[in-house]
Amino acid sequence: MELFSEVDNRVLETFLFVSKLLIAGLVFQFILFVDPSTYHVQAAFTALMGTLLSLAGLELTYSGIRIFTSEATYVVVQDCLGWKSMAVFIALIWASTKRTLEHLNFILLGLGLLVVANIVRVFSTVYLAEIGVVSFEIIHDTLWRWSLTALVLGMWFYWLRNWKEEERFNKRIREQVEKYR
Repeated sequence: MELFSEVDNRVLETFLFVSKLLIAGLVFQFILFVDPSTYHVQAAFTALMGTLLSLAGLELTYSGIRIFTSEATYVVVQDCLGWKSMAVFIALIWASTKRTLEHLNFILLGLGLLVVANIVRVFSTVYLAEIGVVSFEIIHDTLWRWSLTALVLGMWFYWLRNWKEEERFNKRIREQVEKYR
């Protein structure tokens, strides 16, 4: 006899998912409250952006967390690092499974993709604004905000459909046991 019905199991899974997301949200809020200094990371990211933008043909200088062009001054703030998208991605996967460590490879791959997407985001925002294709506000506030959200949700959805049910550690253990029988 089954202890819970299918509906009960779905409700329990949903409750656990929402509870874990709320816990992740509390951690996120705590980080925002503590407001740790990321100045050195921001400065390194600014140097990377300055180098890439210079290689793309823009005339600029950069110092600390600022990029100076003839048209504007761009400040690389903490949010430019893309950490919030990364945090949400990790939280979604953590909230969706009991076996988070089994999915560490996908998490690391996803974080790498988000880092690359964030570099493209900041680079394209400054570059397109500087060459006059689109205003800084439109590309920054609309296009990239929604694009990163779509990327995070798309990666999570892909993981849900293709990787979540894969029991990587159990499979490896069974293979090792079979080897020594």
